Amino acid sequence: MRPTSFTRGLIDGIGVKLVALIVALMIWFNASGQQEVKRNYEATLRFVNLPDSLTLTGRVPSDAELSVTGTRRDLLFMGFRKLSVMVNMARARPGRFSQRLSVSDVILPPNVEPGDVRILSPSSVEVAIERLVTKRVRVAVILSGSLAQDQILNEVPGARPAAVAITGPESAVTPLEKLPTKPIDLGKIRESLERETALDYDPNLLTCVPDKVVVAISVSARGRRVLANVPPTILVDDDSHSTEVIPRTVTLTIEGPQSMLDTLSSGDVSVLVDLSGKPAGQYTLAPEVIVPDGVEKYLMDVDSLRIIVSRKPDSQSM
Repeated sequence: MRPTSFTRGLIDGIGVKLVALIVALMIWFNASGQQEVKRNYEATLRFVNLPDSLTLTGRVPSDAELSVTGTRRDLLFMGFRKLSVMVNMARARPGRFSQRLSVSDVILPPNVEPGDVRILSPSSVEVAIERLVTKRVRVAVILSGSLAQDQILNEVPGARPAAVAITGPESAVTPLEKLPTKPIDLGKIRESLERETALDYDPNLLTCVPDKVVVAISVSARGRRVLANVPPTILVDDDSHSTEVIPRTVTLTIEGPQSMLDTLSSGDVSVLVDLSGKPAGQYTLAPEVIVPDGVEKYLMDVDSLRIIVSRKPDSQSM
């Protein structure tokens, strides 16, 4: 099948026709690019020259809206640039700081004149300023979850270092007495270990040096030990009185780390009853039980003791 005269007309001289089309498009694009138009852009607010002893607090505005007049070509290329508005904080003082925005503070790309730019909003910025202070605070290790039933903590976990330096706004730093760690899940711990743990604070408000600590967690098998025949200790402030305790001894059941319980004896615990200032008579009192550090809990076989206080015969005859 032979091509028609119409088809031949399209094919003949196609190279010349394409060149003519491209030239026409370039002429149109160039003419269109020289037309002046107005467009809005978002610019980042940059707070500069703030004295090192001060810091911004509260809500801080982050951007401004600009209106720019220019040729289509210039504005097309400007759309690929990051615009900024500089806010000079050299004269800032603690308290509220307000400053009007000026076109002279806008960082403009080449070929754009300040007279072609307007700041639409905000017309001014207002921020809160506080003194920047540093304080050392102790680290509080935060635990979550529970160890397995057959395990127990040998001691309260501690952090290394035990204190860190916190820097931030005066109102936020001054009340701080301790800084917590991120929670450590005891349910995932099966043996004694040391773990690097992050501190729990707002990095947008505070800085912390160091920002991580090493937490030592010591665990061991849970044990139980029965200490029988522990004699109560009666505290009196008058040697002229004698005391009788019923029962004369008590039994303590203690739970804690097995390694500690293996070396524990009745001499390591105390069952105290304080009768200071009490006259002769009969008393039923709950004693105070003192156990070594690391004991998780204890149980005494009686809830209270009966104490009979009487004057010694030699004291009565005097």
